[in-house]
Amino acid sequence: MAVSRLQCFTGTLYIIWALLKIYVVGTLVLVRQILQRHKTAKGLHLHTGKVAIVTGGSSGIGFEVSKGLVAKNVHVFIASKCVTEGKMAIAKIREEFPNAKVDFLVLDLASLESVNKFVDNFLARGLPLHILINNAGVMFIPYEETENEMEYHFQVNYLGHFYLTKLLLWKLCESGTDNSHSRIINVSSVVQCVGSIDVERLGEKCIHWSQYSPHAAYADSKLAIVLATYSMDSKLRGDKSKISINAVHPGIVNTPLYRHVHRGIKWLLDLVARFTYKTPVQGADGILFLALSDSLEGNSGGYYDNCSKVSSKGLSYNKDLQERLLKKSEEILQTFVNRTFYGNQD
Repeated sequence: MAVSRLQCFTGTLYIIWALLKIYVVGTLVLVRQILQRHKTAKGLHLHTGKVAIVTGGSSGIGFEVSKGLVAKNVHVFIASKCVTEGKMAIAKIREEFPNAKVDFLVLDLASLESVNKFVDNFLARGLPLHILINNAGVMFIPYEETENEMEYHFQVNYLGHFYLTKLLLWKLCESGTDNSHSRIINVSSVVQCVGSIDVERLGEKCIHWSQYSPHAAYADSKLAIVLATYSMDSKLRGDKSKISINAVHPGIVNTPLYRHVHRGIKWLLDLVARFTYKTPVQGADGILFLALSDSLEGNSGGYYDNCSKVSSKGLSYNKDLQERLLKKSEEILQTFVNRTFYGNQD
């Protein structure tokens, strides 16, 4: 498909505008983060017998979340695509907690087949599931398609986790009780506030560089996470399920997630990060708070920042958009199921 000069020009403006929005919002939020007092996840008691899955649990914030759960006697399954990194994470955790119940299972969110295999492998253990932390993600990567021929940010950050949650929902429901709901925590980002959702074009391939912004793709995926959180909460409440689901912004945290930032600015961000960003341990606090705090028992359908419930983007509360996103996501997944299990290419 040919792209005109006008389309290239407007596309370039779109890319620049998306980049500026991300960094303006990031700067403002960073200033607020520096000025406000960081809230730690204090007073969390032991949760012996509970089982948790942490995607991306072998590095960055996810590793600190895994270690924090283990410290509270939770049996943790680290879900990541790198076996070597997963084994190293377990070894580090057991250095501090020799009797830790912590396992590793391969999960590549860029492959819906891998999501299926992960769920099969986990269910084969015959264990309950009390906590699902959808933490893994990518940020600002150049245009790339997944194994399932979808835009990378969309599938890895949003759709892969949506599918994982869908497949494990019955197990979470079965494991929850009236006094101790199972919990789903979806890790989003403050940049959801500059995201937008074109439901009909979700996950579409990019036909020209001028139509793709990794900054916009990242923000859009994080908004989709919040929308899906609210939509799933409505359905869970309607079904009276013993599950709570919430989204969280962990803060601006110094992790390897920033490795795809353009080298022209990365040196500056690395310098700023050293002195002003949260540490991965601090980034994990808000997630552990949602996963383990007694004060949140039964609380669902919220968006949290610094261990406090806050408002997300106004658009995220649009019920019609929530439903359309949910329907489109289900349609995409059904197409995958038809092709994979029934050989139907339609």
